[in-house]
Amino acid sequence: MMAVAMKPLLVIFKPRSIPEFDEAIEKINGISKLWLKYFPQPEAYDRARKFFLNSDYTHFIILPDDLIVTQENVDAIVNYDKSYDSISGWCNNNGRDDTNIDTNISAFLPPDPPRTATYEGYRWFKIAHFESLLDRLKDEEELLTMPVLHQGFALSRLSRKLIEQVPFRTDAGCCVDSCLSLDLMKFRIGITQYVDLRIRMRHMKIPRTELLVGKEKPIMLFEKQLPNERC
Repeated sequence: MMAVAMKPLLVIFKPRSIPEFDEAIEKINGISKLWLKYFPQPEAYDRARKFFLNSDYTHFIILPDDLIVTQENVDAIVNYDKSYDSISGWCNNNGRDDTNIDTNISAFLPPDPPRTATYEGYRWFKIAHFESLLDRLKDEEELLTMPVLHQGFALSRLSRKLIEQVPFRTDAGCCVDSCLSLDLMKFRIGITQYVDLRIRMRHMKIPRTELLVGKEKPIMLFEKQLPNERC
């Protein structure tokens, strides 16, 4: 049987208008993009999933609008070994005023239900720990990809198998990443989430007051990669 070629879709969830993000995403090419602008989180993920499943794209790559990514980051995720059903990069966590302490990654499942969680309840890995691992393991690349029980959608690449078998859901209208981590364990379909420590991005601290959901008309926009674009 002929192997199916990788055909990724970059899905951009944009409930705000953040100039720095807009400038960064303009520089990303070589990949089709699906924009979900100003939708409530449950509707945004539901619409994106339906679009994906009705297409011939093979991988669903999640990009939130407060994460600054580079072409190098996107290429690294796109070109990752296809055997991974869930592979992500990582970033600083912006849940505290000091965004240089915690990552968005945990070795533990999120609190269940997520709406009852405290920030401390997630037990995030520390940035210093990841930096130390990167330094010590720089010559052992296979050890820089680690299995985790929870990751907060830092350019997460999800396979079609995962999207088909585990529908997105939210808890009280939010926390879709936490719900996915819980459901992957609950459904026991043999999918493990992985994070590559070499793919690091910056998570901006944007207040909820900047949300434009309910203020701007929601739009879903598809930008197809053109044949002559960089691959």
